[in-house]
Parts: sequence; C-alpha cells; structure tokens
Amino acid sequence: MSAVSEHFTTNAEVVAGFCKKRHSKPYPFIDPAKADLSGQTVVITGASRGIGRAATFSFVRAGCRRLVITARSAPEGLAAELRKEATETARAGSAELDVLALAVDVTDNASVEAAAATVADRFGGVVDTLVNNAGYLPAGADRMGEADAADWLHCAEVNLKGLYRVSRQFLPLVLRSPSARTVINVGSAGAHHVVPAMSAYQTSKFAVCRLTEFAALEYRDQGLVAVTVHPGCIHTELALGLPANYHHLLTDAPELPADTFVWIAKERRAWLSGRYLEANWDMEEFEGKQEDVVKRDVLKFRMTV
Repeated sequence: MSAVSEHFTTNAEVVAGFCKKRHSKPYPFIDPAKADLSGQTVVITGASRGIGRAATFSFVRAGCRRLVITARSAPEGLAAELRKEATETARAGSAELDVLALAVDVTDNASVEAAAATVADRFGGVVDTLVNNAGYLPAGADRMGEADAADWLHCAEVNLKGLYRVSRQFLPLVLRSPSARTVINVGSAGAHHVVPAMSAYQTSKFAVCRLTEFAALEYRDQGLVAVTVHPGCIHTELALGLPANYHHLLTDAPELPADTFVWIAKERRAWLSGRYLEANWDMEEFEGKQEDVVKRDVLKFRMTV
C-alpha cells in the first residue's frame, strides 16, 4: 500500500475499514442464487466486459428474466451466453430469459434517449433496477497541466455526464417500478483519494457520489433508492490504465461487486439511499450497522472543519 498511502490526504483508509471483515471474492451471504429477481427488469450499462459483464451473469443467476445490456457495440454475443446461462440455472417454473442487447454511447444524448425509448417499449415502461457501470479511466500518469486535455475531459464526459444522461432518461422508468426503484452507480474509492496524476478519474468519481446524493434527495418522496458502490480493485482492461505501480493492488474478483449489486437490488434498501458503500465490505456485517448508519447519517460526503 505504500505507493498509495503516501498520497492519502483524506480519511480514505478509515472509510475502507468501516467494516472489519472484508472480501476479495464472492461469499455465501451475497450468493445470487439466494435471491429471487424473477419479477425485475434490470438495465446494466457498460455490460460487455469486466464488472458489467460479471453483473449480467449474477443477475441472471438471481432469476432475473428481463435484462437490458448495453455497450458501445451491441453485446449480442454476451446475450447468447446469458440465454445459455439462464437455461442451465433455471429454477422450477421460471420464464425464458428476455435479454435486450443495445449499442449505447453514454456520451451521446440521442443514443441514450433512443435506448430508453426502446426499453420502455419492450418492457412496458418499467425498469426496476438500473446499474450505471459504464466508465472511463485515462491512460498514463500526467499531472493535470500536462495531461491530454481532450482525454481528461472525456473522463468527465463518460463517468459523470454519461451517468447523468442515462439516469435522466431512465429515471422515469425506474420510478414506475412497483418494488425496487433502485439505481446503483458504480463509483470508486478513488473519490476519497487525492493522488497525483489521477485528477480526471478521482474528480469524476467524487462527483458521482454527490450526484447520487442529489438523486436520493430529489426523488426520495417517490421512493427512489440511489447508491454509490466502490466495486473493489479489479484487474480489468479499464483498471490497467492505472500507473503500473498500482497494478499489484488489482486482486479483487469482478464477481464480488456483481453479487453485491444483486444483494442491494433484491429488496428495497431505503436506508442505503444517497450513501456510499464498498463491495469489499462484508454485507452481513454492514447490514448489522444499519441503525448506526441512519442515526449518524454517515457514508456521505462532508467537509470537516
């Protein structure tokens, strides 16, 4: 941790230790096979690889039978794999998987708007759970003054503005859900760090946490549950854009956040709305902290003075 710790200027390590028990791989308490999402329609962006891809399988294993998967190119191959997975893991009486693969560019308003219209038409105007997973991490390790300006801004375009575009178009569908009304925003512990040469990514993920808080507050009276989740440190194509001296930290399995998303979505967790959590935390221990979390209103951004 020395490469990271020397640059901590926040309480990021305290946040990471909020739960004493931590995980790097899936564990029984969040096993998606224990959930029943057969009644849910789920949308996952950035679904073609890494965390998003793992999430699609976790939701199918949880019984989800109405699934929308998006990527910059329509992930038809993944859709075929998921249909096979659904058949192999089908529960008695379960319906056939209806999976919709869409090409969506989250940096393009028209693309996102068209996707929402297609989903609304296909699934009766209702989405139960939205997983905002599409993300971008600039390659290289340059200070903001030396970084490629277009690349720096593209990070914000995808991570913040892209998440906003998707949320804006899909919120009306989520708010029609008779049950979950859940938005899971994939954030990063980087939101709590100030690390040289990481300004684009960490600033955008910091903003995602605040946008989640706004969504939770502005739509609280309509029952929205909006949560930011740090997925862990995972060896994905995206994460390999980190400086090489951080690659040894990429030891978590993508199935860990994927199964955690299912745990969040399997019931309405109003107490989590507007808050940040880490997939590495033990969710059984975390669930036991519910009263304390609500009483102290923690896991939100505040400035200490």
